[in-house]
Amino acid sequence: MHCTSCKTGELIPSKIEANFKAHTCNNCNGHWIHLDDYFGWQKKQTPMQAVVDDINVEVDTIDADETKQAMLCPESSAIMTKFHIFSDIEHKLDWSEKGIWLDKGEWELLKEKGVADKLNQIFTDEYQKNIREEKARNTFEQKYLKQFGEENYSRLKFVRSWLHDQTDEDRTMMMAFLLTADPYSANK
Repeated sequence: MHCTSCKTGELIPSKIEANFKAHTCNNCNGHWIHLDDYFGWQKKQTPMQAVVDDINVEVDTIDADETKQAMLCPESSAIMTKFHIFSDIEHKLDWSEKGIWLDKGEWELLKEKGVADKLNQIFTDEYQKNIREEKARNTFEQKYLKQFGEENYSRLKFVRSWLHDQTDEDRTMMMAFLLTADPYSANK
């Protein structure tokens, strides 16, 4: 089979782990994994502890490439679907009904993050929805930090949390107090 990523290499039968068959490109070192081979390996694994909750985790130590363009399944020639792995890392996994493409270094990244045995969860709509929501939250967080500064943003988050803990009636009155130009004036 020809490599779906670099398009110049050949996919050579190999093992990505002991007892885990794959096909590795002799040019770009990416891996083509049949779904049956993955699920067979997965059944034999002790569950890994995922570290997907970590924020600001340094992954630059992993030499992982990322294919940006759409890829074709090396077996069916269908366009493969890209799935985000984490909200704070740009790497995406490429999936088809036949298998999974891992760019060079992605397997090591998946193992380091404790999700190598959880790929079937990564390919779910719910997991991808959570990543999109987390990315949006992170975008807003960065926008607010830039707009208000760290100290003011921290204070605003505290006040927001505190207001949330109040009754609806009290919260309405408190917001009116805060937003009125002169809350001590009888004039509107």
